[in-house]
Amino acid sequence: MPGIAAAAAAAAAARGATKGISSCLYQDFLAEHTLLHEPLEPSDHSCHGVEINTHTPSGNRIGLQTGVVSPFFKTATKKRGVAAALVFESQLNSMITSSLRVSSERHLELQAHLHASENVRFTLEAHESATEKMPASFARIGCDYRDNTFFAGAKIDAVNGPTLQATLGARMGDVAFGVIGAYDVGLDHSDRLGRFSTLNLATSYSHDDMLALLQINDKAKMVRLDVTQVVAPELLVGTAFVYDRRKDKKLMRLRAKYALTERETLASSLGSDGILVGAYEWRTSAHLKTRVSAQMDVRHYDSDSHHLGVSIEIS
Repeated sequence: MPGIAAAAAAAAAARGATKGISSCLYQDFLAEHTLLHEPLEPSDHSCHGVEINTHTPSGNRIGLQTGVVSPFFKTATKKRGVAAALVFESQLNSMITSSLRVSSERHLELQAHLHASENVRFTLEAHESATEKMPASFARIGCDYRDNTFFAGAKIDAVNGPTLQATLGARMGDVAFGVIGAYDVGLDHSDRLGRFSTLNLATSYSHDDMLALLQINDKAKMVRLDVTQVVAPELLVGTAFVYDRRKDKKLMRLRAKYALTERETLASSLGSDGILVGAYEWRTSAHLKTRVSAQMDVRHYDSDSHHLGVSIEIS
């Protein structure tokens, strides 16, 4: 699978502090089996952002992320304002990694990883929210195991429920699968007994230059199939099919990404809903990346679905 391996290696570029550290093996599984990481989904607002990432001499990472949400055409969105977040990531030694994120939206997030061995990891996640905006407050402690063909993990959220979360996945040749489930014990609820709050399943198939990923989320209420092919080293094309039973929504979206040069890329997507999304990314230097994205409803040119966004990343 040389084409897929090359695309995956390109996607795993140097990570800035603002991207955070991952404590969920299931989300890692989805990321590893996705080739088109471009944010090409429709949005109901325009967003302009700046990210600044730096490394200290001691090896720590510091990131500052700001974003301005505003309408570009007419009153495209009621959501507007400025948000900022400061992230500090530290690797105390080869075993312990921690990350602290403070948001202007009054969110505080702490993560810590303890690598007991090459395959075993203990995780701590805590999120405190002073507002009713998602995500809600939680505190999870867990342990997971991962090698080249298998992963498994378990967590407990002592704040909500308590809630028990488990994840499991494996690879068998060209086929791989992952599953995650969360069970709310319900001890802090007087109106209901325990229930499953999360149940998601994903399976992937890769062969030569083609990768297919099937996701069944929200207890089979939402199904998504992504098929991506490496047509050439500089060209990725894909199709996404989405069926949302909750909203009775069926959608197909065509996506593509083309590398004009080593520093410039073009990406676009067109859905059966008529929403066209395009993006141009230009890495002017090793430390500066600029991205311009636009969205348009090709079926209704006078609608409020047109947006323009600009983001700049400095690292």
